[in-house]
Amino acid sequence: MTAVPRHILAAYAAPAFSQALIHGPVNTVIQGIYGKYFSMPLASIAMVLVVARVFDGVTDPLIGYLSDRYRTRFGRRKPWLLLGSLLAVLACWKLYVPPEAVTVPYFLGWFLLAYFGWTLSEIPYRAWMAEISEDFHQRTRLAIWRTFARYLGFIAFYGIPFLPVFATSEFTPETLRFTAWLAAIALPTTALAACWVVPTEADAAGPDAEGCSPAPGRAWRAVWANGPLRTLLATYAVGGLATGSAFGAVFFFVDGYLQLGATLALLFVLGSPVGALCMPAWGALALRIGKQRTWALAYALSALFMLLHLLIPQGPAGEVWLIVCFLLVFAVSSVGVVVPASMLADIVDYGRWRFGQDYAGTYYSVQTMVEKAVEGLGVAMGLAVAGWFGFDPTVPLEDAGARLGLFLAFPILPAVLTLATVPVILKLPITERRHRAIKRRLERRMGPRPEYDKE
Repeated sequence: MTAVPRHILAAYAAPAFSQALIHGPVNTVIQGIYGKYFSMPLASIAMVLVVARVFDGVTDPLIGYLSDRYRTRFGRRKPWLLLGSLLAVLACWKLYVPPEAVTVPYFLGWFLLAYFGWTLSEIPYRAWMAEISEDFHQRTRLAIWRTFARYLGFIAFYGIPFLPVFATSEFTPETLRFTAWLAAIALPTTALAACWVVPTEADAAGPDAEGCSPAPGRAWRAVWANGPLRTLLATYAVGGLATGSAFGAVFFFVDGYLQLGATLALLFVLGSPVGALCMPAWGALALRIGKQRTWALAYALSALFMLLHLLIPQGPAGEVWLIVCFLLVFAVSSVGVVVPASMLADIVDYGRWRFGQDYAGTYYSVQTMVEKAVEGLGVAMGLAVAGWFGFDPTVPLEDAGARLGLFLAFPILPAVLTLATVPVILKLPITERRHRAIKRRLERRMGPRPEYDKE
């Protein structure tokens, strides 16, 4: 088995750090900041999130298809990564440094532009992984490095409130401003490093299967007819609702119910290294028992650990237990990033064999579209459920109905939906043995692709 050199792994993973840094506020904080500090109603925030995700759902496959179709002297993926990174810097500055009298149209407009910038850069970036190496296990290694960088980005974001320049360790508009400054430096820098160091897909992975650009209708037929891809998308559809509801409500659960808002940043600062450090163990387990079983086991444990949050007492007495529960969730959460990314690269090979064309960008765009859309719906669902039962983040949480609504948004619905993905994961058909057979058939048809030398 040939190994991708470490300097290639590091350069490819670097943009994931910046992307996680700039995504940090959107994942867990921005809805709380806009609701608590800018008095934006939960219904309006939920509406913006849904509209943004629908917009994302339209642009994702378009960018994926275009990155498959058009090749430049710098490759198919690199120009998109650079352009999208620059656009994301501009949009996120406006989103994270809003005026005092922020309005819903302002929030929505810059949210849409931020998502468009992320789409331009991140979908081609994800598809790039399938072209760096064909090896079943090297792709897991690439995903581990990328996920490790992603965790470092989260650590950087969640560590910002602990800097001595801030008066409190809570997330505030001032911490968002600092995030915008940091992202403005990190995003273009890491994108340039990846484009400079990592070979283009033509050098690393050879030409397209048929040496021609895919037609739109044919690309979409290849998506629909790809059974393993449909099964993988089903896991994202169900699991994304769980993730969205959890991310959307965790700020309010920790700050409003447990009264431990000052601990929220610490949870992610401690949890992200735990998730990163557990990745080699999960990778070794995937090598031993297979990617599907490892992923299913991690999700079953994640559901259990989320439900443990219901047992945490309110106030300072619950701080240690909250940290323990979060660390347990983070210990298993990295599997849901590493394994699916690796498996999707294997599905790209299946598509190349089945349809005679490389649709990596299209496949990754559809996966990203489903992931983003359902996570946005999950956030809206969680906020809507909490609001339906009377939860209001601007008043003390004393009503039993409001408390039940918050509990449903986090952690009950996320745990139930996470557990529901387990049987779907176990149905994913491409094992290591089947992937070897796919590679043999591709090599008989096209010849072997060049691989990197061993380190």
